[in-house]
Amino acid sequence: MTTTAATGLPVALHQHAKGVAVVTAGLDAPVGFCATSIAPVSLDPPVVSFAISTKAASWAVVETAEHVAVHLLADDQEDVARAFSRPGADKFGPGTRWYRDSAGLPALHGVLSRWRVAPLERVRLGRHALVIGLVVAVERGAPGARPLVHYDGGYGRLSFS
Repeated sequence: MTTTAATGLPVALHQHAKGVAVVTAGLDAPVGFCATSIAPVSLDPPVVSFAISTKAASWAVVETAEHVAVHLLADDQEDVARAFSRPGADKFGPGTRWYRDSAGLPALHGVLSRWRVAPLERVRLGRHALVIGLVVAVERGAPGARPLVHYDGGYGRLSFS
């Protein structure tokens, strides 16, 4: 193994496989972004975290939102991940299957699971913010579905033997 300066971290992170999620918010106009930074913080109480660029169009809404929706994507939703990864894309246009959930949040169809999260802290770190939130509701998708995975700049699927 070769040791390099911490500036090599972005390249090294390409070697870290991550689940893919879309975070949505907005009781008026919907906003959303693709996130591979979803991480559990605590199971009791149920707390998760995710990072968002403070330059992202979604940040202005997420920064003040009472709740956000975190959607874990299924392995057949690469098109959703790509749409929500593109700045300026029409994320809630005709090609996106979505609705308003019981709390009024934008909710995507066909996901592995959806969590309603109440942000507890928003910590600014350089050009990003770490959002730490309490999971207040969970909806599970179809049994047997598999997660979409991001690895080395692309998307993939898990295979179990």
